[in-house]
Amino acid sequence: MPDADGNQSIDPLDLRRAFGAFATGVTIVTTVDKNAEVYGFTANSFTSVSLDPPLLLVNIAKSAYGLQIFTGAPGFAINILAEKQRDLSNTFASSGADKFANTSWTTKSTGSPVFDGVIAGFDCEFFQQVDAGDHVILIGKVLDYGYSSDSPLAFCRGAYLSFGLSPKMLQLISSGGNLRVGALIEYDGKLLIQTDPDSGEVRLPIVDSVDNSDTDNSLIRLLSQSGIKAHLPFFYAAYHDGGTRYVYYRESLQSVDNLDQSHHLQFIEFDAIPWQAIRDNAITTMLKRFLRERSLDNYAVYIGDYDKGDVYPTPPAGS
Repeated sequence: MPDADGNQSIDPLDLRRAFGAFATGVTIVTTVDKNAEVYGFTANSFTSVSLDPPLLLVNIAKSAYGLQIFTGAPGFAINILAEKQRDLSNTFASSGADKFANTSWTTKSTGSPVFDGVIAGFDCEFFQQVDAGDHVILIGKVLDYGYSSDSPLAFCRGAYLSFGLSPKMLQLISSGGNLRVGALIEYDGKLLIQTDPDSGEVRLPIVDSVDNSDTDNSLIRLLSQSGIKAHLPFFYAAYHDGGTRYVYYRESLQSVDNLDQSHHLQFIEFDAIPWQAIRDNAITTMLKRFLRERSLDNYAVYIGDYDKGDVYPTPPAGS
């Protein structure tokens, strides 16, 4: 809708969704302050700028907690994450505890952390900072770098992508429309379900995003608030129903903290699944497939629409 000056007004949230259509890698930007304290945040705004001189850039929000730290530091490092480092991405996208605990990293010229296992790392001194709307553009001059041939961690439209998946699944996840992200999680021979307190309908946990645990509609946040530390390592299904895309992850947990049932989540025995309370036929079909595959310890990935599709073998880890 045009504004008072006749210009097309822009909804920031909708614009963010449009920006999210661009598939990117995932980086962690790190730095160190004058007291030798290290800091980091996730970003997918990384861009190479120049080869001579060797320049790159990344953006940081003016609302970010570490803005003054990063803009006041002598340099920073860019860590481009590998596909297997999704849990590291989630850690640095969240707030709270020491993000560097239980991580392995080294430093180069600037002292900024470069994590073990990244597919590329760049140690940079500051070249220029540019004020740009609600962000600051950090342009760095590369002093040192390294890289590997491992598969990258990719992200698009609020969900991680795997290069081990079939082209059909990548196309479905990256296509337009609303996105719903759910999880099929088991622990100690039990299935995690969510019950609607008003209707009594039973479903698998599902929200609008998987990524940032600081986002209200994040699957990681929902599970974390309920005492479940999940990494969601495997895709299990991707299908569309009208204009909505559904993506489900699968995980078998080794441990669970005290389960907080404020989000109406609970673990139930597989032989006690309340089938009559599951009103979504796609969920019923998916659960029955899961039970068959679980008995064989041989899982697959479903790709299709609400009523029909194809089942593909799960890609080997690291493929």
